[in-house]
Amino acid sequence: MDRSQGERIAAVLAVLACFAVLAWLNGRYVGSGAGQVATYTLLGLLLAIACLAGLAGLVLAASPSLRPAGYRGALDAVSRGFLIVIPFTALALLADLAFGWNAATAFVQAAIMTSGAAVGVEVMRGGDKKLRYLAVCTAGAFAFSMAWIGFSALFTKAAG
Repeated sequence: MDRSQGERIAAVLAVLACFAVLAWLNGRYVGSGAGQVATYTLLGLLLAIACLAGLAGLVLAASPSLRPAGYRGALDAVSRGFLIVIPFTALALLADLAFGWNAATAFVQAAIMTSGAAVGVEVMRGGDKKLRYLAVCTAGAFAFSMAWIGFSALFTKAAG
């Protein structure tokens, strides 16, 4: 299924906006003061960009069917798979702002892992019907999830 450039850009921006919101929600509990929250949000967004780009590279390296489309095709599969982060972001906002629950960290981890599996499904749907591509994408998402946990722990320690 061919998508227009506008749809691709919208998908990437939607995913990045969700990670910015999730980082902001996390930052409200990790840092103290607006400066630390803003720093956490920016660093969390940069981490998400780096991890999504890395996952796209992993998908491209592991999936022969995406090689003709190049990195753009791999990034397209990653952005489509990570659109699942939208309902997790909505739930995290609702839980935090309406009910006062500090559940953003759990929603981030669940969103990353679920989205990683969805990326694998996107790759398989694109022509590679082998289950190993699902495993590769899920493993990449696991690494992304661990990076987010490590980032949060380091930031918490640095923020004091």
